[in-house]
Parts: sequence; structure tokens; C-alpha cells
Amino acid sequence: MLAGFCFVFGLSAQDDSVKTVTLSNVTIVGAEKNMSAQLQQFFRANAAATVEEIMSRLPELSLVRRGSYGMEPTIRSLNGGQINLLIDGMRIHGACTDKMDPATIYVEPVNLENIQLTTGGQGTAKGSSIGGTIDMALAAPKYSSEGPWHGSVQTAYQGASNGWHQAATVNYSSKQFAIRGSGTYRTADNYRDGNGNEVMFSQYNKWNASLSANYRLNEHTRLKADVLADDGWNIGYPALPMDVGYAKARIAAISISKSRAGSRWQQMEAKAYANRVEHSMDDTQRPNVPMHMDMPGLSETAGFYANGSYKLNDRQSLTMRIDGASTFLKASMTMYPPGETPMYMLTWPDNRRNQLGTSAVWKWAPDSLLQLNVTARIDGVQSKLSSQEAKDHISVLGGCTDARFDLLSNLSLSGSKRLANGWQVGVSVGVAQRMPTASELYGFYLFNAFDNYDYVGNTALKSETAINAEAFVSWKLKQVKLQFTGFYNHISHYILGRVDPSLSSMTIGSLGVKVYENMPWAQMAGAEFSVQYKPFERILLLSTLRASVAEGSDGLPLPFIPPLKNITSVRYAYGRISAQLEYEASLKQTRINEQAGETTTPGFVLAHARVGYVLPLWKNQISCQAGVENMFNEAYQEHLDWGNVLRPGRNMYATLRCTF
Repeated sequence: MLAGFCFVFGLSAQDDSVKTVTLSNVTIVGAEKNMSAQLQQFFRANAAATVEEIMSRLPELSLVRRGSYGMEPTIRSLNGGQINLLIDGMRIHGACTDKMDPATIYVEPVNLENIQLTTGGQGTAKGSSIGGTIDMALAAPKYSSEGPWHGSVQTAYQGASNGWHQAATVNYSSKQFAIRGSGTYRTADNYRDGNGNEVMFSQYNKWNASLSANYRLNEHTRLKADVLADDGWNIGYPALPMDVGYAKARIAAISISKSRAGSRWQQMEAKAYANRVEHSMDDTQRPNVPMHMDMPGLSETAGFYANGSYKLNDRQSLTMRIDGASTFLKASMTMYPPGETPMYMLTWPDNRRNQLGTSAVWKWAPDSLLQLNVTARIDGVQSKLSSQEAKDHISVLGGCTDARFDLLSNLSLSGSKRLANGWQVGVSVGVAQRMPTASELYGFYLFNAFDNYDYVGNTALKSETAINAEAFVSWKLKQVKLQFTGFYNHISHYILGRVDPSLSSMTIGSLGVKVYENMPWAQMAGAEFSVQYKPFERILLLSTLRASVAEGSDGLPLPFIPPLKNITSVRYAYGRISAQLEYEASLKQTRINEQAGETTTPGFVLAHARVGYVLPLWKNQISCQAGVENMFNEAYQEHLDWGNVLRPGRNMYATLRCTF
């Protein structure tokens, strides 16, 4: 029987299990909007932090780390095709078969407005998933009555990696028109771990630029256009046998939104978008490579969505959405044996996925203390091979080359009740489904450096179906806030790789071949606890604790389940000065899956310190920030870090930011 619990950050009682992280302030906003001002400093990474580093502070999220760049987010240990990862409501698919380029690497804090995190069945409103949704909303141009021009410039330095970060934003507005631009440049050398050793192939370089324009058609209607470009190059991955030569994304969208669309329509929006991602793995910088390989990948997506909120009466509302997208994927590998003819094969045989879905969220508040929600969604998904060459690859291993169509259904029920003396309780249950990914269906000898096996797709896979349950209880007084949350997931047809001894490996040094199969079931359970205490006006303490367990129908633990972890922060703020001490600790993880290549991960204890000062300068201000992370130079790794590669040791940083 599965048992265990996880303590995660839950700052205020949630009516619908949706949390928003506002990146400009780095805050979490729940049902109580006034939490933002109190919590912004606790979730403020240093000013040079990436979106990935900001996400790592969120308790529901963990990051699979293969290098300093391109970390893959998970929601309560569910990742990949099990969750939705969106940019401003848009679907985007990485072009790397090794998951080196999740969508999070193509955005920067300077061009993001917020991150909306929705767990469990509540996350299906924007797409079928069994784990939830991460939606990164792009920052919109601001209309200002205090002058047409506003902006900021920033520079930062990271000592552990000799890393530099420059960023700038500028915003212009008139009565009807507003435009916002941003740019970021990052570069980092190999970092040093807590033992003082240089971690080879941990460097990276990137630039990012975005442009967004708003035009007021009338008082309630706006037309908006967004363009985002991101280029990375010479990106090292110390836990993998190859690095990244380049990773490029181009994203464009146009949308129209209308508020107060009628006496009952509260908000309406429609958007059309397209994006293209190119990615190329590279081993030319690695020593002693037995055979050079080129591994480029391509992802192209075009889609749309339209949604609206309709007020049924004073107590009920209905939010409806329709969306569709078409994604093309292709990846290949060319091997160059010394003195022989190059060999070519498709690792993602040309494939296309067409999706069309609709969802509805009904909210009913019969009184000021009780709220009930129902979320329903249905998706039709077509998956097909789009070239004869792709069909030839799949038919070699007996796979089906015909197009397949899947109908996915999702339903979630939730409710919360405010009780006397500051107490609140809530519960949600749901059934959700998700499609197998392109790698799981069509992958052709994809090497996994974690367990050292080649992976082959299976066109006969069934869709995963999950039963999700979640409950919370919270208590709030003037100076103290507590919350406890428990969750449970039962997943039927769980997808994982199984060794097939009849197949021979392709990669030099591989232990064999695994084929994706459906396990009868798997289950996950956890609990979440947090406490926030403000003993004095200028002091705020926040402590969170989390842990979870998971196992499959074979009785073995599921891989990539992080152990119990605690983060405790104390912040003092007075006038323009702020100071924060932070304690971060994790238990060792001994509940591992050796068949998946896992090994025991030691526990660790870290200490961080941050100080800040804001200097007024005429009508502008200069913000200075400095700190030290991993103060005692601990040599450590998190359980989800591949290859037993240690994380950075003591890192001293400083940032300077001027706003105008």
C-alpha cells in the first residue's frame, strides 16, 4: 500500500487550486490578493535568475536537471506529456529528443507577466493532462498617465560560474497605443562545485528579445501582437554525452480581447499563433568521441484559442474555451564512422499531431462562504506519420503506420468552505487523460543517458488515465497562517520503458533497448504543509515542507520522486534596506528504482543570505542587490539531477538595476 506525505508551499487557502507567480515581484497570489505584498521577497530569486530558477522555488514544482540550462519542470513528479507547458496560452513543443529544450528556456523574467500553475484535474481547462498546467503569460505593454516612456536596465554577475547577465525593458504609451520591448543576454563559464572542482561542459550563452504592441480599438476592446525570439549556443550538458550547438525559437501571436462584452459576458479573447523551434545536439567539443554525430531537430506549431466568461447570475459563472493546434516534429541523426560512409536515420520520424478541444468551467458560490467548481474538457487528437521515409522507419520494428485518433475526456469537481475562527477546508476529485508523446509513439533508438538504454516507441500504447484527489485545511489569524494539503493520483496504463532482449542497441556503450509499454497502474501520494508567521511589523518568517512517494503495479518505486525537503526563510525590511536569511534542507532519497538507473541521493543542508538597498535618483531609482548562495560551500546534488553531477558551490552575486 502506498503511504507517505509531502509538505509543500501553500500560503493561503485556494478556491480552485490555481496559483499565479508574478515575476515582476516574484509573488504567489492565491484566493487572497493581499498576500502578494507580503510574499514577494520570499520568492524573489536574485535579479539575474532565470525562469527555471524562479520555478525551482515553487513547492509544487521540481526540476529535472541535466545541466545549468534547459531544466525540465515537473508538477508533483509528473512531467513531459503528463502536464501542459504553455507560453501565454500557446502550445509549443521542444525540438530535442533528449528534452534539452523545454519551453521554459525560451522566455525570460523581463518578458513574462506571471506564471499560472494549476494542479490536478483543475489544470485540464487549457488542455488534456493528468498532472496540471504551467502557463507563462507574456508581459503586456502598459498604458501610463505618468509619461510616455518607462523602462529599466540591469546588470548582474554570478561568481560561481563567472556569469554575466544584462537585461533591459522599455515601454512607450499614448492614449490608444502602447508598445513594450525587452532584451536579455546571458553568458556563463563552467561553474565550480562545493569541492572546488570545475564542472566541465556546464557553460552556456543566450540572447532573448521580445516585442509586444497593444492598440485600443475602443474603451473595452484591444488588439495585441507579440513576437519573441530566443537563441542559445555553445550550451554544455555535463550529465549527457552531447552538448547543444544551437537552440532557436521564434514565436508570434496576434490576439483580440474585449471586456464587458455585454450585460453578462465579462471577458472574451481570441488568439492565433505560430512558433518554430530548431535544435541541434553537438559532440565536437567532447574529448575521446568514438564516432561523431549530428543530431538536429525541428518543431513547428500553429494554433488558436478563444475563450469567454459568462455571468449566469449573481452566484454563478461559466468560462468556456475552444482551442486547436497542429504540431510537426522531425529529428534525425547522422553518424560519421571513421573512414566509412556516413549513416543516417530518423530519431523522430516525421510526424504531425492535430488537436481540437473544448472546455468549460462552472463556478457557483451559493453564499460568501462556499464555492463549488466543475471543470470539463474533451479533446480529439490525431497522430500520424507524415512521410514515406517515416513510415519505413516505424515499419522496420513492426509498428503501425496508420494514423490514429484518440478522444480524451476530463472531468473535475472541487469545492471550498470557510468556517468559523479562520478555518477553511476544500476538496477536489477528477478523472483526466493524456496522449502518449511523439517519443513514446514513434521514437527510434533514442539514447537515455540516465539509465544507458536506447528507447523505441510503441504505436500500440494506450492513453494514460488518472484519478486525482486533493484536500486542504487552512487556519488564519492576524499573525499566523497555516495550510495542510494532501493529494493522491492513481494512473491507469502508466507509460514507461521495458527492456526488450530481442532488440540490439544502436548507441555505442548502450546496455540494451527499452520499448515503451503500458504498466497496469501506478500511484502517487503526498501532502503539503506551510506556515507563515509575522511576529513583528518588519520581520516575516516562512517555512515549507514537502515530500511524496510513488510506486507502480510491480511494487517498485517510480523513478524521479524527490525526497522530503524544507525551506525556511526569515526576512527583515526597514525602509530602503532589506535582508534575508534562508535555510534549505533535503533528506536523502533511498526509495529508488534501480531498473531506471537511479542511485541513492545523499541529503544536504544549505544556507543563503541576501541583502538589498533601493536608492532614489530624481524620479528614478537604483536597486542594488547582493548575496551568497550555498554559503558554506556544500557539495550536493538534488535527486532529480542526472549523472550525479554536483550543483554549484558557494556563489556570490551582485546585481544593479535602474528603473526610469
